[in-house]
Amino acid sequence: MSHRAAYFPGALLAGKRAVVTGGAAGIGAAIARSFAAHGAHVLVADVDPVSELDFDRAAGGVVDAIETDVRGPHVHPALLEHRPDVLVNNVGHFLRASQPFAADDPAQWFELHEANLGHVLRLTHALLPAMTERGGGSIVNLTTVEAHRAIPGHTVYSAYKAALMQFTRSLAAEVGPRGIRVNAIAPDLIETVQVPYAELVPAEDLPLWPAWSPLGGPGQPEDVAGAALFLASDLARYVTGGTLHVDGGTHCSGGWVPRATGGWTNRPRNP
Repeated sequence: MSHRAAYFPGALLAGKRAVVTGGAAGIGAAIARSFAAHGAHVLVADVDPVSELDFDRAAGGVVDAIETDVRGPHVHPALLEHRPDVLVNNVGHFLRASQPFAADDPAQWFELHEANLGHVLRLTHALLPAMTERGGGSIVNLTTVEAHRAIPGHTVYSAYKAALMQFTRSLAAEVGPRGIRVNAIAPDLIETVQVPYAELVPAEDLPLWPAWSPLGGPGQPEDVAGAALFLASDLARYVTGGTLHVDGGTHCSGGWVPRATGGWTNRPRNP
């Protein structure tokens, strides 16, 4: 490890190459913008078209994009050719509405696996050799607070996310000697297309946010992007195998509670 000061003024990722999956919108787009604003050449991989991302170009960053489904069985050649220093495995989804495990269709489990774990294994495995050849790098996996606590109604989803967290820890120990750091970010209560709190929370319930999260909420994709920028940069050069909880404090302060009318909520109306 270099003895150079960990913090230095200016762009944090100047000259770095990064891959961000699921970067067309939401958290992935915020991460891509943040990386590019700090000088990185970012390649976004998404099934949806990526319109031009608005970011500060003063540091010389670039954002390119390819349309590909990383959940598929093959890694797109452009991702290999990019030879990134930083890989952000952002894609993930619970895919369906909440329902008891006993009501699951087992055929859905494979789809959940590919959306939340399988593609991470494939892409990381494919990009590790080049990262090693380049002398190291940083891998950031997006998990969820539910990798660390229960989420009734999404049992299989949370199991795969917990597996992703353990993959992060074990891989970090394995590839640390190669100069590769592996960390996770576990968001909660972040406003995204998947979880649009502006639509989910009625206006009369907005004053309850301080009861749902010590920092209130909801959080924004940029809050997660800040954590990813830290983990990707030399600011985190001695950080590996860990998880940053970007959740406004929900992991430390509470979890899911049963509704009197049935089901569960992490936003009680009568706390």
